[in-house]
Amino acid sequence: MKKILTQIGTLNSLMMGEYHATETVGELLKKGDIGIGTYEGLDGEAIILNGVAYDSRADGKTYVMDKNEKLPFATVSKFNDSVCESKVTFNDIEELKAKLEETLPSKNFFYMIKMEGLFNVRIRSCYKQEEPYQPLYKVACDQREYDFEEEGYVIGVYCPNYVQGMNLPGWHIHFLSKNFRHGGHILKLQGNNISYKINDIDEWNVILPHTKGFESWDLTEDLKEKTKQVEGSSKK
Repeated sequence: MKKILTQIGTLNSLMMGEYHATETVGELLKKGDIGIGTYEGLDGEAIILNGVAYDSRADGKTYVMDKNEKLPFATVSKFNDSVCESKVTFNDIEELKAKLEETLPSKNFFYMIKMEGLFNVRIRSCYKQEEPYQPLYKVACDQREYDFEEEGYVIGVYCPNYVQGMNLPGWHIHFLSKNFRHGGHILKLQGNNISYKINDIDEWNVILPHTKGFESWDLTEDLKEKTKQVEGSSKK
């Protein structure tokens, strides 16, 4: 059976402030039971796990999302839990990413990862935005950050370098606590003897949004440096 990664929207359009959404949680969950993203209006960080859509918001709490809620950007797949489990120890997020990349058979494919264990983690999320929407690199200046030492899950996707602008090259990972109360985009991470499973992806499907912004903007601008600032920057 083909392992398909389904993506909603593009990273460059999100970076430019396209937070209008056209895909519902219900439709998304038909295409995958694990993944990450964000909700309409940039309302928190999306974590999809075991077929449930969670929203980790800037108030530090995580909510289960209704099937009618919408997402402007997300990547999901159907996870094969029968693959072999591995273990990894790391002192920071860059060490983790480097170790995981060493295990990949090729960096020209997509991969989905699920990790489980006790993590020291710093996560972030942004408040829901009001129109007219500002670019993400401006909105991220008002992000909220939280530190936890907690059992939970790390869910993430690896994208190859050639998708720059469409998605984020390398690993993009979110955290969800085991009690489903906390979560968000990961800024810092440490773990000892953490279990993980990786699925390789055979096919990449992109659902393009039919919104005024997406239809009219020039999406060819090189936003690589601004994206790096948004993805990895901590305000603490």
